[in-house]
Amino acid sequence: MIYHSALWLGGYSLVSREHLEAQSDLLAELRAENLELTEDLFGPHVSPGMDSDAEPPPYDANVDAHEEVAMARDVAVQEQKFLMITFGANWCMDCRNLHRRLKSKDVQQYTEDRFLFVNVDVGKFNQNADLAKELGITLSRGIPVAIFFDPDGQVIGTTNEGQLEPARRYTSRQILRFVRDIAERSLITTPDSVSG
Repeated sequence: MIYHSALWLGGYSLVSREHLEAQSDLLAELRAENLELTEDLFGPHVSPGMDSDAEPPPYDANVDAHEEVAMARDVAVQEQKFLMITFGANWCMDCRNLHRRLKSKDVQQYTEDRFLFVNVDVGKFNQNADLAKELGITLSRGIPVAIFFDPDGQVIGTTNEGQLEPARRYTSRQILRFVRDIAERSLITTPDSVSG
């Protein structure tokens, strides 16, 4: 009894096992609901004005990004190609537009024999944030953000300053100039510095 009185005087109260179990069940329900809402919010969406193409979304959350990046780095060096690793998400209109522009006819003709591309999904909470940090990528200025390697595997640079973040505004011509500057001058520019 003295123990209970001391707890009461200290502003504490006893909680029954039943109450704790009920709270635990409620917490589990809330976590499940949160996961469902997160999937709905961050799942792939097609925004108005964007084509719903038949190809799968560019960012695959189920891929082992560490393994994919490591393999791509090896292949790029073996094939003497530039490597662009883009961090983004399927819910991000800028990310999807950048992907679409990189696959446009003019850009693809230029990059086909020169570049390898890897997309890393960072669409949920801190998914693959450790890989981004490991590569020196900062996600704080928005996505998409990319890192570029030369054919010898050396880092050319990143778009940590937000150069690709407003990609929804970029034309294929601007993205072509952007990748040309990387391949021909080892220079990372802002794509909107090239007129549409």
